[in-house]
Amino acid sequence: ALSLVVGGIVIMNIMLMVVTERTREIGLRKALGARRRDIMWQVLTESVTLSAFGGLAGIFVGSLIGQAISSLTPLPARLEPWSVVLGIGITSIVGLVFGLYPASRAAALDPIEALRRE
Repeated sequence: ALSLVVGGIVIMNIMLMVVTERTREIGLRKALGARRRDIMWQVLTESVTLSAFGGLAGIFVGSLIGQAISSLTPLPARLEPWSVVLGIGITSIVGLVFGLYPASRAAALDPIEALRRE
């Protein structure tokens, strides 16, 4: 559970940096008519995608380590399909929850102030 929280905080920090780096782009989108929910949807989608790919990478690496341990010991290594779905689902939820704050910050940007930034 602690690793999920730490991973979530990392996702949140990455997404806050993404929002900071793309402030002018977000301001331009808002100036051209993008709604708050459009901006939130964009940031949340990126957050969930990043988190889900991290979960997939973790499953892949864990599977490789399990196979290596299995070849050295009599312990069998099995990767159940339900555990893959559960892992991706949980990491996606973590991405969604920890992406809410950066998404709300991005959605609250004033387009004029955002375009003024360098």
